[in-house]
Amino acid sequence: MFVAVALVAACSGGAGDSAPPATEEAAADTSTPSSSGKAAQPATAFPPHPDGVPFPTEEWPEAAWPSNVDRTAVDQAVDTSSAEGGSPRVRAVVVVHGGEIVYERYSPNRADGRSVTMPGFSMAKSLTSALAGILVREGRLDVDAPAAVPAWGGTSDPRHAITLDHLLRMSSGLDWTERPHEADMFPMLAADDGAAYAAGKELVAEPGTRFLYSTGDTMLVSRILADEVGSGSDFREFVDAELLDKVGIARLDMDFDPSGTWYGGVSFETTARNFAKFGLLYLRDGVWDGERILPDGWVDYSRTPIVANGEYGAGWWLDPERPGVMYAVGVDGQVITVDPEHDLTFVQLATDGASDISLAVSEAILDAFAAADG
Repeated sequence: MFVAVALVAACSGGAGDSAPPATEEAAADTSTPSSSGKAAQPATAFPPHPDGVPFPTEEWPEAAWPSNVDRTAVDQAVDTSSAEGGSPRVRAVVVVHGGEIVYERYSPNRADGRSVTMPGFSMAKSLTSALAGILVREGRLDVDAPAAVPAWGGTSDPRHAITLDHLLRMSSGLDWTERPHEADMFPMLAADDGAAYAAGKELVAEPGTRFLYSTGDTMLVSRILADEVGSGSDFREFVDAELLDKVGIARLDMDFDPSGTWYGGVSFETTARNFAKFGLLYLRDGVWDGERILPDGWVDYSRTPIVANGEYGAGWWLDPERPGVMYAVGVDGQVITVDPEHDLTFVQLATDGASDISLAVSEAILDAFAAADG
């Protein structure tokens, strides 16, 4: 199943994680940001927010589990995955349907709970994509333009052809590996300037023609964002003002390298309910309580697969077996799932080594809501 591949491939965390997906295939880039290098994906309309249901800017509205959806398999998967508070385990599960929390479970371990911040690891890549979208909305970035990386400034440098779109879609063509014990991510995280480390990589493929899972590509996007809004505390002020304050995420931890660049591929830590708010923003097509936060079309752009890998969009994983569904994925079982067809978004957070049992929770929830269609 798709999510299993993504959980293995979603390399992140302070120590890094695992190997890129096996689908690193070459394909022609016929590019424009709206169509080029991207494969067609059947559209699933984004559902409107139900009348009478407030956005959870302050508090999450809660409702009963929908009566037409059998939750037996969901309860069984969550019971098993919580491992009675042992390890590995799924720490938290929050299911939002119609804008309301209809299911919320935490493992019995005292380290888990509603108020506990938990790492999302590579789910940060989806947040990086959202922040890029905000600057696109403001007219400050163009995904089609050459990426603003000073090290590639000369037109004689073949890396000058790399665009922001290529970096968001991990099709830059830059040399990179995240396999255990060979990872480029370790020296990048140890460097005083992680983006400079990533920028120093040479091309191994024409930009846009090959998918290669790369936290380095995302670190470069993070530096491009910082060059626009400022680094360190200035960057955090931008994130708070343009995103977190608007959706009511009061607590989110972000780590920065010594140069002041956010580790945008690996550092995203908050509560399960706050992760669910991020999922709801995407389920509502980037609009929150009447205000457009992400530019029109950005969420569709994010879930449009690249030709080089039908399971990846722009900072989000996709599932060819479930068209329209998108996933923010972190190593070992951190997942935000957005399912527009069923007005559904849900979160599960897990400990190290919990990818298989976390996958079972995702599949049980998606299957339960899909079965209700019949």
